[in-house]
Amino acid sequence: MPAKKIEAETAEAFGRIFVKGNIPEVNPVRCLACRHCVALCKKLGPDVLDIVDGVAKPVRPENCIGDGACMLACPTKAIFLMSKYETSSAPPSV
Repeated sequence: MPAKKIEAETAEAFGRIFVKGNIPEVNPVRCLACRHCVALCKKLGPDVLDIVDGVAKPVRPENCIGDGACMLACPTKAIFLMSKYETSSAPPSV
């Protein structure tokens, strides 16, 4: 069976290429709202995350480059995976 070709939007950052369209999912029970992920995301440029109702949330998902830096910044591993972001069902922006 021949391989299926998939086209995807990419972003270049930190000397690497990332596939755009994946956004962080946050476990609200584990999130301490410490802002480590928010600060790193803002410092690196995408500025995707913010604290909403005491939990980190992707408030600007369209900016996410899918690098996963936020997952590494989280001391409690509350950001556990990157999920597909569909423009038709994106989380509301703040």
